[in-house]
Amino acid sequence: MNLDSLHAGFFALTSNSYNPIKQQYDASTVIRDLTDQSSSKFNLRLGVVEVDIYAHGMNFIFGMAEPLKRVALVSTYRLAGDKITERLSKEVVHEIGHLLGLEHCSNPSCVMHFSNTLNDTDYKNVGLCNNCRIYIE
Repeated sequence: MNLDSLHAGFFALTSNSYNPIKQQYDASTVIRDLTDQSSSKFNLRLGVVEVDIYAHGMNFIFGMAEPLKRVALVSTYRLAGDKITERLSKEVVHEIGHLLGLEHCSNPSCVMHFSNTLNDTDYKNVGLCNNCRIYIE
């Protein structure tokens, strides 16, 4: 897949993705909206939002990818602090990894390791471990 045709950026959220009971946005609905709002000329699309997002069965998530739609989403909401740039970089690489076919990795220092907390995100590297790198190559 050609990363030269990656489209990333902020986009408009719609009210149908907001859950007033949870006071969060449903990431699946946001991804659907992103798919509808963005041009299909791009191989991969990445949306960045500044709101709290969740997935069904989880209290919150930092990001989500739907490889079949070639669309990923990352939220900056819970990444705040003095490490926001590093955290955002890791989450973006993680979600693009999913778009490229990678699953979650058992190596806690690999960027593809699932982050349940900010400590998990802070611990892992911004790059892939050897096993994940071999899979991509």
